[in-house]
This record gives sequence, structure tokens and C-alpha cells, in this order.
Amino acid sequence: MKSVMRLVAAVLLAAAVALPASANIVRDGSFELGDGAWELTEGWFLGDAGRGAHSGVNSLSTGCLGPGFSCFATQVLPTTTGQRYDLSFWLYADGVIGPDGFPIFQFDNGVRVMFGDALATAIYNFPTTNTSTDILTGGPSTQVIVRNLLATSTSTILQLSGYHDPSGIFFDDVSVELAVSQIPEPGTLSLVGMALGCLGLCRWRRARAT
Repeated sequence: MKSVMRLVAAVLLAAAVALPASANIVRDGSFELGDGAWELTEGWFLGDAGRGAHSGVNSLSTGCLGPGFSCFATQVLPTTTGQRYDLSFWLYADGVIGPDGFPIFQFDNGVRVMFGDALATAIYNFPTTNTSTDILTGGPSTQVIVRNLLATSTSTILQLSGYHDPSGIFFDDVSVELAVSQIPEPGTLSLVGMALGCLGLCRWRRARAT
């Protein structure tokens, strides 16, 4: 009986280790706190610009001139060496789309995101979603997702850079979480269920014997 209990305990422990919690490791990814979590070079604006926010009222925007990436927003993330992560953020670019669906104003812009030493994504001439005739009105943001980014150390620098001539491009709700590909499949959950069932059966037999 004791050997069975030890086996069940070992299975439960292994399953618990294989089920890591997935949570956003980016601090103030929604930019609502403004607590200094992000290090910004000149040319960035964190706050309420009246547009570019996917949730809340604040966003992070840059009006740096291109075509190179010379303005940066960075944050050091606590990561696990060898672990893979999924990155997502919401993006909005200034511009105007007419009632016919064609851009009236479409400006040169670019976005580059680095995850440590690796290029996560680079986007050029991101289309605006603003259907107002006022360039400062803004429209809905678009989510960008990059999967399976590899962490090579216990701390990884997330670097956002961008340019927009002559107005702005906006980030909001930046998230880095455990990669979906590394979250255990239902088979692991079944293993946990079997272990719990075995534990319950052992307890029932012991109670019956007494």
C-alpha cells in the first residue's frame, strides 16, 4: 500500500511540474500605470494620445523619423533559459481611409521588435484603420502575434522600436507568455486524473479494510 501511495505522489508531483502557469511577464504592458517599467529613449510618448489604445486610455507611441530604427522602448523580462514564449501586442498607425476603403493618407512607418538578440518581427507600412477624416481621431487597433520565441538566459530584453513620418504609430497591451506549444496537452491532464482516481481507490480500500 505504501509503495502505491508513493507512486501516486510521484505522478502527481511530476504532473504539477509539467503544468506551469501561463502569465504575462511584461510589467505595465497596458501602459496604464506609468510606473517606470519601460525605459524610453527620446521620441516616445507614454500616455493618453486620444488614439491608439486598445484597452484603457493610454498607449505607447513614437513619431521618430525613419527609415532607420533609432528610438527604443525596452524592458528586461524575467525568463527561463530554454523556454519558449509567445509575444502579442496591439498596433495602430496614423492615417486616414476614405469611405471607398482606400487610403487618403498613408504614411511611411515601420515597427521592429527584438526579443533578446533575436528579431521577433519587423513590419513596414502598417496600414491605418482610421476611417475618420481627422487624422487625430484614430480607429481600432490590430493584434500582432509572434509565437515560439526562445529565451537564452534568465533575463531577456524586449525592445520595441518604430518610426512614422510625419505622425505616430502606437503600441498597447504588450504581452509575453509561456508559448502555447509548451503548455501540456490534454494527455497530461488525463494523467493527473488517473493519479487522483488511483489515490481515491487506495483510500477507499483502506477504509473498507478497517
